[in-house]
Amino acid sequence: MNSNIIVGSRIRLARNLKNQAFTNNTDLESANNVLTSVFNALSDISNFNLYKCKNLKSDVLEEMLEDHLISSELINNSDISGVAISADNTVSIMVNEEDHIREQCFLEGLNLKRAYDIISDIDQELGASLNFAYDDELGFLTACPTNVGTGLRASVMMFLPGITLTNNVQEMVNAVSSFGLCVRGAYGEGSSASGYLFQISNQFSLGKTEEEIVQLVESTALKICDLEIRARKLLLDNNKDLLTDEVLRAYGVLSNCYKISTSEATELLSKVKLGADIDLIKLKDCSVVSELLKNISPTKINKLSQKALTEIERDKFRAEYIGRVIKNNRIY
Repeated sequence: MNSNIIVGSRIRLARNLKNQAFTNNTDLESANNVLTSVFNALSDISNFNLYKCKNLKSDVLEEMLEDHLISSELINNSDISGVAISADNTVSIMVNEEDHIREQCFLEGLNLKRAYDIISDIDQELGASLNFAYDDELGFLTACPTNVGTGLRASVMMFLPGITLTNNVQEMVNAVSSFGLCVRGAYGEGSSASGYLFQISNQFSLGKTEEEIVQLVESTALKICDLEIRARKLLLDNNKDLLTDEVLRAYGVLSNCYKISTSEATELLSKVKLGADIDLIKLKDCSVVSELLKNISPTKINKLSQKALTEIERDKFRAEYIGRVIKNNRIY
């Protein structure tokens, strides 16, 4: 059941170079020197694809953003920023975002410890050739005070329709906050919880070791899983008929609509995903719903169609694409 609730894990490390101004307080020459130094170090340690953001088209940057490989701040700094991405898209290293270096590893399911091991190895190799800004008392120095210390942010992406539909989100937020963690939307600070997706992560980096932070986020995620399972059972016990109707109506619209927006498709697919998870609707392969949710944004629809579409053309293509995939997976 946990694999249906914990969608993915991410470990991120924030690093800066010693004796260099932070990205938001630097000049063009210094920023480009940082970019060159980091790219040279990355070229020596692994087979990354290296991209300067100013050389990438807007739709490519948007797709990277949707896939969580880069941030909107990196795009805003496109004149001086870059990103290194592993061949399997599980590791991305942003350069000249808020900090000089943001190292990230993404893995499916609850895999924080494995993600930490991967990014920690990369960090050690980078640290061997780059001089990181470090204080013996404070730890790694970062642009934002909340990242000072280990510079580590551990986060899990969770699918929480049960907690949402039983109106217990605020109770969860309050409980998580008491552990020094925070709850955000799927795209981090300031984003909404679209499709019942929530990001749980540590709020501060100072005062705990990296291993302690990873363990805290993991143990909290497992507790939230238990709450979600109980919430889903409560929905089935008290509102099974209503929930079944909503799931099947969502499937019906997705199977037969002529056009559909990203937001409506996300809402309805998330209901079908919940229904499949708790056996209110039978699908040959439940993972197709998760794949559809990843591939229905305007950027992804344009890519699938292999041409630039107008908004109405995208909505029509999206409806046809979803309908074809989802109808072929229903078990009657």
